[in-house]
Amino acid sequence: MFKGEAMLRSLHAKFGPIITLNIGARPFISMADRNLCHQALIRNGALYADRPEALPIDKIISRNQLAILYSRCGPTWRLLRRNLTAEILNPSSVKSYSHARNWVVQILHNRLESQAKSGRPVFVMEHFRYAMFCLLVLMCFGDKLDENQIKKIEEVEHQLLVNLQKFSILNFCPRVTKIVLRKRWEELFRLLKCQEDVLIPFIRERKKAKEKRSRGPNMEDSKDESVVSYVDTLLDLHLPDENRKLNELEIVSLSSEFLSAGTDTTTTALQWIMANLVKYPHIQEKLFMEIKEVVRDGEEKIKEDDLKQIPYLKAIIIEALRRHPPFHFMFPHAVTEDVVVGEYVIPKEAAIVINAAEMGVGSKGLGGSHVIQS
Repeated sequence: MFKGEAMLRSLHAKFGPIITLNIGARPFISMADRNLCHQALIRNGALYADRPEALPIDKIISRNQLAILYSRCGPTWRLLRRNLTAEILNPSSVKSYSHARNWVVQILHNRLESQAKSGRPVFVMEHFRYAMFCLLVLMCFGDKLDENQIKKIEEVEHQLLVNLQKFSILNFCPRVTKIVLRKRWEELFRLLKCQEDVLIPFIRERKKAKEKRSRGPNMEDSKDESVVSYVDTLLDLHLPDENRKLNELEIVSLSSEFLSAGTDTTTTALQWIMANLVKYPHIQEKLFMEIKEVVRDGEEKIKEDDLKQIPYLKAIIIEALRRHPPFHFMFPHAVTEDVVVGEYVIPKEAAIVINAAEMGVGSKGLGGSHVIQS
């Protein structure tokens, strides 16, 4: 548990479900009660849909808040969010990536088998993460890149992610830190330049392929298992506020968000699911028997269409996400006017953080959950 999380948990235990910390120019509100969170985000979601003004470093990384996580509520945010959910994450689009998932499963199987045969300990988390990243790279850029290309993308994304904490000090008085911490600012821009140098060539390749397709069908192209990639959809977008298309740096920001947000969250969820299946053998046995009823004799793989016949697997995944949410704190929300939730007044422009991990505390665990046992 991180120190900040432990501190917030102790503060909630002492002062109640909502606490306010005055950090910087705006109040920071942590909400940990499931009923209050439901009232805020579900029953009055439109009021809490905005984002607080991004900190200076976040603005630079997101190219002036042009990313779904950072963008203020408005036409641009709605366009970006609708594009991701409707064009890439909707069921029909997800199904079109079935060949990609088969490719990734084979990569994972080969890596696990190779390390197991070597006699060394198998670090499952590392292989989960790499396999998930391969899938997201394909969904983002539309091509099965080779291992070296994937490693380059993974490295630039990893370097930015692990150094964010180090760069956070630059948010305080940027005019001063640009002088006092000049080398740290230079390092930030160096990492961003490395990211641009790696991602922009792939973006340009998709743009060329898109222009080629627009000139007419090609027999060679028709033989490929080509799918619409995330970058393809971004190349078509027109920003409503400025009536222009996204530039390359903005597409880099959105592509980076897509890759980073999906990799560690999915990998962490998979890790907890596997850990709990090991911890509770009776649940593992029940899941195995359910899978055995679906998989026909002689078959080694579960077909995607068969997943509908394995409801216990879905229950295990949902329960694991409740008990071990990949992100303990949801990205900050903000309200555009003073609002009341329960007995509490949320002031305008306050940064509101939902403590997702705390909301699951006190409920029955995987071994005793009614969802799992029934």
